[in-house]
Amino acid sequence: MSKEPEIGQLCWGQPTGNYGTDEFADALVEYILAEIERVYWNNNQEEWDRFDDPKMKGVEFRPYYYDDSDEGKKPNLKFEGSAQEIRWYKHPGRGQSCTRFWDEKQWRRWFDKALKIIRKNEKDIYGDIK
Repeated sequence: MSKEPEIGQLCWGQPTGNYGTDEFADALVEYILAEIERVYWNNNQEEWDRFDDPKMKGVEFRPYYYDDSDEGKKPNLKFEGSAQEIRWYKHPGRGQSCTRFWDEKQWRRWFDKALKIIRKNEKDIYGDIK
């Protein structure tokens, strides 16, 4: 994975993962964010703007922070039980990086587990969590 950090990340010292993400991993992350949006809508009947924590069990989501506080050092996306952390610069996909170097098979397992975690947060038609 050869993606280079954004100039803002280099100039302002924003933390990045050890490895850039390739287009395959970027596509998986984008799909995961779209699935969070879908489940968020079904549960709340309002759009998730990707700038607030969707407050889903097992999902750690943080928007990009423009300062060097401790909050700004945390990953933007992480799932319960996974050592993989995703970070980006200002918006998902931009200067995106991760903490683990994985092949496509490992990314696929991470993706499948992430979808299960997200979907467990979806309420059924009676308002109970599945």
